[in-house]
Amino acid sequence: MEPTPFDRTLIRAMVFDYGNTLAEFRRDKVRAYDKALVAVLTGLYGPPDVAALHAVRDRDRLAPYAGDPPAYRENDIHDITANLVRQLYGVEPSNDDVAAVVQVRFDAFVDIIESADGVADLLGRLGEGRRLGLLSNYPDGAAIRASLAKEGLDGFFDAVVVSGDLGFVKPHPVTFETIARELGASHDEVLMVGDNWLADIQGAKRAGMWAAHVVQWAPHEEFERKPDDFEPDLVLGELCELERYFK
Repeated sequence: MEPTPFDRTLIRAMVFDYGNTLAEFRRDKVRAYDKALVAVLTGLYGPPDVAALHAVRDRDRLAPYAGDPPAYRENDIHDITANLVRQLYGVEPSNDDVAAVVQVRFDAFVDIIESADGVADLLGRLGEGRRLGLLSNYPDGAAIRASLAKEGLDGFFDAVVVSGDLGFVKPHPVTFETIARELGASHDEVLMVGDNWLADIQGAKRAGMWAAHVVQWAPHEEFERKPDDFEPDLVLGELCELERYFK
């Protein structure tokens, strides 16, 4: 069966990913985040093995996608922080120590994320006559919301759903069900806009939504494309190209 051609007139709601869709998460941003994490760990326990730290963080980042089939369970930010200390130092951290490191992770994330040029104006125009949502994979929902507020983007969204609050990451269907429900839209009225082939594109299409693939920046999680994968309805070299379809 041929896929249904994309019809922009059906779209009543748009849902955006955050990192590498609305805001670039460059390598220098990651380094700044890691520098803050190393500093707080050094103050508490001494200098960490940085290579080991990166290895633990990479495992944590990909853990939700492990298994066959994957459970897509999101990490708990306090649990992975405590485990980071155990792996690096072989000690059991106190609750106060875990809270201190989590706070630094929060502050560092909010500080380093900067929305791309023109995003606020673009969201303002796209939101005329449509409901807008944000659906992000990140284990700390409060950090995402604080970042949106800092960047002046929070007021554009009628709903914000973060995996850290739900306990599941995209592409789990509950993430898409939740954002659609909060936007008051049926799935076939929603366009998902994101950079991640599995989380955003396959997740949205499996949920019966439309999908726009933003290839402006390289995603942090690279997933192999499979022969039976859905194709996106739109491919955007830059996010601003989206407006071309919705004037």
